[in-house]
Amino acid sequence: MITSHLNDTPLGAPVFECISQDPKFSFYWHCHDFPAPIARWNYHPEYELHLIRYSAGHYFVGDYIGRFEPGNLVLVGPNIPHAWFSELDDSQPVIKGRDVVLQFKGEWLEHMMALCPELNCLSTLIEDSALGVEFKGEEAARCAELLVRMGEQDNAGRLLTMLTILRCLSQSEYHTLAGRGYGLDAKGASTEQVDAVLRYIHDHFHEELRMATLAENNGMTPSTFSRFFKHATGDTFVAFLRRIRIGHACRLLLEGKQSIADICFEVGYNNLSNFNRHFRELKGMTPRQYQQNTADLVPKELQ
Repeated sequence: MITSHLNDTPLGAPVFECISQDPKFSFYWHCHDFPAPIARWNYHPEYELHLIRYSAGHYFVGDYIGRFEPGNLVLVGPNIPHAWFSELDDSQPVIKGRDVVLQFKGEWLEHMMALCPELNCLSTLIEDSALGVEFKGEEAARCAELLVRMGEQDNAGRLLTMLTILRCLSQSEYHTLAGRGYGLDAKGASTEQVDAVLRYIHDHFHEELRMATLAENNGMTPSTFSRFFKHATGDTFVAFLRRIRIGHACRLLLEGKQSIADICFEVGYNNLSNFNRHFRELKGMTPRQYQQNTADLVPKELQ
């Protein structure tokens, strides 16, 4: 799956997504499938409000790794790398209309806020978006619906809806994603190859993955790959893989359809004691305690 190669020369420029925004409009609204050429580990100077309508999988914002499901709504600030990778199977090789995306320039928003002081209510949200923010709760669900409806509106209607969405999001429940220490050094390695490596890990995390093998597949020595990976993600390969596996285990624990031992092996562990120890280190509790403490959060359809 990983086909690009990198030697010991310095890393190339980040994967830059060029937003083809018509200058006659203040922002760019679009919907796309997965897989798609723009569904990759990328960055751009525009703000991006990103909604997942269908499928589940892993997403990455800076050094953050999380699970997403339909309704995942995230605002990403300028130049912070991000990607959403869905879990695909043979019955659905392409997820039609998976993403609804709204992208806008910071200069436009700054001018709007300067012209309309009433919009200063957005200041805190815009500042927090530098680390990426995920929205939760009723306001977020309402904004997701409005974002989808924008596809059916005329230009003036879209502008009014966009301002409504931003105002509602500034008052909604949200949390930041990337760590406070995430900086330019980590962003600088967001190359084409990072996208390929992340996709490979996402698709094969349940298998036995060795850094030496990934290094060889990418034409690197293990030490070079280790530096490359840490520079790209802000994390070591082992710690990154562990977070992916434990995150998937949390989802399976919430579903409650498998034993803890079965989940341990399904997410890529071959030793239950290691699984329990890593789970406790990351979540502050055992898998059983996590399952018991979050039982009330499981949707009725999964019970």
